[in-house]
Amino acid sequence: MKSYIESIFYNLISNAIKYRSNEGKHHIVISTKKEKNIFHFTISDNGKGIDLEKNGKYIFGLYKRFHSEVEGKGLGLHMVKTQVEALGGHISVESEVEKGTTFKITLPCHL
Repeated sequence: MKSYIESIFYNLISNAIKYRSNEGKHHIVISTKKEKNIFHFTISDNGKGIDLEKNGKYIFGLYKRFHSEVEGKGLGLHMVKTQVEALGGHISVESEVEKGTTFKITLPCHL
């Protein structure tokens, strides 16, 4: 359980760093909130972003990559979604090309 949470945050934060924009200062914002029996986590960046109109249905797919100029295998987001769901949670994404990406995660408090 703890290793899943560490892996989820590691993957999302390292992706935010790896896919940072070449323009301006890079920002990553992590926020948390507890509401009744649910933890809400948000990880946002101002990086390259992902075209969700074109790639939205593939975002958590196995071996799916959206920026070929950066090295990777396309495993990270698939693994994050699998781990979040194994913990009884949910993950969603908002993204805009060259404006950044936000991942929202909800997990039950009993973890």
